Amino acid sequence: MSAHLTPLQVCERLIAPLQELGPICGLNPKAAYTWQKVSEQRAPGDLPPVHGRALLDHSDRHGLGLTAEHLIRGAGEAEVAAILAARAALSQEQAA
Repeated sequence: MSAHLTPLQVCERLIAPLQELGPICGLNPKAAYTWQKVSEQRAPGDLPPVHGRALLDHSDRHGLGLTAEHLIRGAGEAEVAAILAARAALSQEQAA
């Protein structure tokens, strides 16, 4: 069984490293680091909804494969690996 990734970890793998997620949401480069920690409103690794929507919009614009379900429940490592493999195959196909 593969490990389960938090929504933030899914975003890190499918979209960009932590320091790039904040600016995608219109925030400073260190903003996403706070999402790793628990708050009164969310568990560690959960994203504030407004920023999750910004990341989903970014993913949709760039065909990165993030889904709303990923932002709510996270995903298994195998699912994320399959999305990355499909993106790589599509990229190779387009390059040929």
